[in-house]
Amino acid sequence: MMKHIRIGMVLFGLFFGFLFGVNAQIDTAKVVASDDDSLVHGTFNSVKEKDMPNGVSVLNPSEYLDKHYGTYPLDGTAAFVGGANLWNLGDHLVLIDGVQREIRDITATEIEQISFLKGANAIVLYGSRAANGVVLITTKRGKTGDKQMNVRVNAGLNMPKAYPEYLNSGEYMTFYNQARENDKLAALYSDEEIANYTGHTNTDRYPDVDYYSSDYLKKMYNTYSVNGDFSGGNDIAQFYLFGAYESNNSLLNFGESQNALNSRLSVRGNIDLKLNDYIKTYVNISTVYNSDKSGNGNYWEKAASAKPNKFSPLIPINSIMSSANDALSLLEENSSYLIDGNYLAGGNSEFGTTAFGDEYLTGYKNYIDRRFQYTSGVDIDLRNVIDGLSFHGQVSIDYINKYKQSVDNGYAVYEAEWQHFTEGDSIVGLTKHGKDTRSGNQNLSEQWNHNVMESFIHFDYTKTFNDKHNLDVVLLAAGARKREFGEFQSYTNANVGLQLSYNLDHKYYVDFSGSLVNSTKLPKDKRTAFSPTIGLGWVISDEDFLKGGIFDRLKLSATAGEVNTDLNFEEYYMYQGIYSRSSYFSWRDDKYKNQGFTPTHGENLDLGYVKRKELSFGVEALMLNKMLAFKANAFFIKKDGLPQQAYSQYPSYFRTYYPSGSFVPFINYGVNNYKGFDFEINYRKQFGEVALTIGAAGTYVKTKVLKTEEEFGIEDYRSKIGKPTDAIFGLQSDGFFMSDEEAANTTIKQTFGGELRGGDIKYVDQNGDNVIDNRDQIKLGTWGSPFNFGLNVTAEFKNFTLFVLGTGSLGGIAVKDNDYFWVYGDKKYSNVVVDGWTEETKNTATYPRLSTLSGANNFRTSDFWTYSTDRFDLAKVQLTYTLPKSVLGSSFVKDVNIYVSGSNLLTLSKNKDILELNFGKAPQTRFYNLGVKAVF
Repeated sequence: MMKHIRIGMVLFGLFFGFLFGVNAQIDTAKVVASDDDSLVHGTFNSVKEKDMPNGVSVLNPSEYLDKHYGTYPLDGTAAFVGGANLWNLGDHLVLIDGVQREIRDITATEIEQISFLKGANAIVLYGSRAANGVVLITTKRGKTGDKQMNVRVNAGLNMPKAYPEYLNSGEYMTFYNQARENDKLAALYSDEEIANYTGHTNTDRYPDVDYYSSDYLKKMYNTYSVNGDFSGGNDIAQFYLFGAYESNNSLLNFGESQNALNSRLSVRGNIDLKLNDYIKTYVNISTVYNSDKSGNGNYWEKAASAKPNKFSPLIPINSIMSSANDALSLLEENSSYLIDGNYLAGGNSEFGTTAFGDEYLTGYKNYIDRRFQYTSGVDIDLRNVIDGLSFHGQVSIDYINKYKQSVDNGYAVYEAEWQHFTEGDSIVGLTKHGKDTRSGNQNLSEQWNHNVMESFIHFDYTKTFNDKHNLDVVLLAAGARKREFGEFQSYTNANVGLQLSYNLDHKYYVDFSGSLVNSTKLPKDKRTAFSPTIGLGWVISDEDFLKGGIFDRLKLSATAGEVNTDLNFEEYYMYQGIYSRSSYFSWRDDKYKNQGFTPTHGENLDLGYVKRKELSFGVEALMLNKMLAFKANAFFIKKDGLPQQAYSQYPSYFRTYYPSGSFVPFINYGVNNYKGFDFEINYRKQFGEVALTIGAAGTYVKTKVLKTEEEFGIEDYRSKIGKPTDAIFGLQSDGFFMSDEEAANTTIKQTFGGELRGGDIKYVDQNGDNVIDNRDQIKLGTWGSPFNFGLNVTAEFKNFTLFVLGTGSLGGIAVKDNDYFWVYGDKKYSNVVVDGWTEETKNTATYPRLSTLSGANNFRTSDFWTYSTDRFDLAKVQLTYTLPKSVLGSSFVKDVNIYVSGSNLLTLSKNKDILELNFGKAPQTRFYNLGVKAVF
């Protein structure tokens, strides 16, 4: 891990060196200042950026969207904002205009501001649901003045980065014979058979199917989008209207999926009304309609498992011999189910459905997702009651409806019997497997409804005394209820909160924020808890001993707090004893009467909240005449009281294994620790006609399990305690057995099944008991990357803007544990088996011996299969040209931007070939886009 930190330090050392090196050479650069008085949307209020509390980062998409266009709201944010992953604490809360919603409910164009609330002091007023951090999104609103309309049109190409590489028919048959030889079995395929498949003289009889060839796939697929917004207003009413449509098609060039279309239509309207000098109200309405239509089945999943030689996808009917009466009769009976009028669907008893049959014959599916969101609120100025007092209330109703619309046909596959004649090969017989069915009916299934009601009210008191003493008070109450289709229990969340903020002349800051939370996931007497936090700040650059130095502004801050949360409770009633009907025993012969019951867990009416205990420190700096901005946070967080069934803390008779049952209750037992830092650096300078902006951001998080349930007396190397929360455990490999004799005579027994042979993986006996089993597992690494970072560079020259964005991560690993790498039994062979162990290659082999058996010894989690996920991605390059005002003249068009961009362009990693591959699903793609934005 220190290696990765050193790499990061070197990168940012070079970054700083570049900054100050350039600065030393050019003294006439133009300074670009930032605005400390701009407003930031925070917790139920807006504050000046300079007064923002610790642990908050802010993005304004309107400042970068023209140079870095994309529809996804959080695209590339890791390169702008330190801690954009919210310190890796877990699933965070997404709020859109103060309402809990999904990030997919909005596009970047609709957003005025994104606030990343990370610190306890910043999130506490949102109650127990916010303990992992909050992404607070504020949408655009109309402004008083001239009406303005923006229209943007885009057309893009998605080009696959890479496809999995599988062996062709001849190679597969050859290596499968080798696997049988390794198992001391006779070869399955003769040399003549293999020659027939490799010769490609008749691929209908001797198929060699490459599911990733241009015969079935396009070189690219398209994405089109158009969006526009219209805003304006006067002193009484302001409005903002937005509409967008986006669609993309499929890589498949045959069957139903060649007409596939994934589309999204969205409309948003925000209206603000001033009823009088004291009362304002607003209404926000948003609707999103998603449609994803494609052929039935899953082409990519079947393409990853269907072997190339097992069947011909399409059987040509013109190859049926004219004297094959039975075959011709079968053809006549099923003539209405022909593919393109010339083919029958190929298959056999093993492959009764195929990727091609699914696309051609099963019909289509269309997943519909409809969302309606309504929000309204009122703001009342109560200055006639108390100067500085105001009231704010909001209520929202969200409704989501999803369902699948489909035509589901069944189909038969046909297995051809071929014979060779002088004039060539002909089909002399057909065997039908399955049945053709076409109901012609459209079906509705997988219906799911979801509705949410939220509301909050708060009184705000904002007052400045003697031009120095600034006081902000927020007193609030909030509640939410979510009901999902098929769920008996509604999800509810409620809290009341208080925020007291004071600063002396924007120099010394103190903030107390607390929330009284309530959750029905806990026992009645434990549902209420208080979460207190306190924050301190000091603008040290205003002190005499720092004035006149390199700092234009330097602020230090600190936060401490305890936030109660129920996010770690996976279900309701975990505090109750739960019993389910037993499938093992009954007192009578009746199926259900007098049947026994099995306990799942015992009762614990003292089960309480998980507590996020935090201490964090922050620094913000503007330097060198506001040319360089820096922000960083260091945090120390403990999650205490994670609910677990701590079996080791109760007598053994509280639990049985057959039948499985447990009286052990959930208790607040687990403790995890998180510590690390995040940072943001931004440098802006003018060099003649070139304006240069360079930014960097990153987060480092180190996690540790301090306490967790595990078996009594477990070895230190196996214990999760002291290890990262996302640690991967597995065996430590020690090369291959180099011969059958070595495998047979080993003194260390490997207990995973099957007879050991040469080419099988050896493992290290960690506890010295001469047995390899799960007690020999050690920590191999972590799933997540502790260090995540990003860089962004903008160069503006006259009417051209070049933007480059890169993101990276260091310190994580992954396991090659899918069927592409774990090849055994009768699975499809990928190209990794080429380096398999044999007697001839045993000194150079990098893959275990092939086997047609279970492979239980070799294919399990061990360091043999792990790989580093360290990477740096060139995530975005965009070149934008702004038409000169002289070209537009006095026309109604105020501004036009034309841009070309590329996304996901390049990955730098020693394991690039693995990181860029998808298995069993559509490939990763590079995206090339041409767009135009016009302002009217």
